[in-house]
Amino acid sequence: MNQANLATITPKPSILWIRGADDQIVSDTSFFDFGFLGQLGAVPGWPGADVYPAQPMIAQIRTVLDNYRANGGAYHEVVLPDCGHSPHIEKQDEVFKLFTEFVESYK
Repeated sequence: MNQANLATITPKPSILWIRGADDQIVSDTSFFDFGFLGQLGAVPGWPGADVYPAQPMIAQIRTVLDNYRANGGAYHEVVLPDCGHSPHIEKQDEVFKLFTEFVESYK
């Protein structure tokens, strides 16, 4: 999935990215990523990084959002401590507050 074209959309609404600091799925070192596991030697027959590279998901998302910002967009990243893959479930009150403040700031 290539989301690089986000940088070129018009208009460019502000983006709020809320993520858990302890997310084990969306991570630059996710054990759910066979490319990363292959690098660690945990996948027998892994064909190598040139064929099946690791997916540094946080870095990839941030790159897309930084390109969005460089093209006139804006984003705000919030990393919630002691939170995994589901901030909207694990930290409901904090996410509700962040989201509400974000939406109300554009009224």
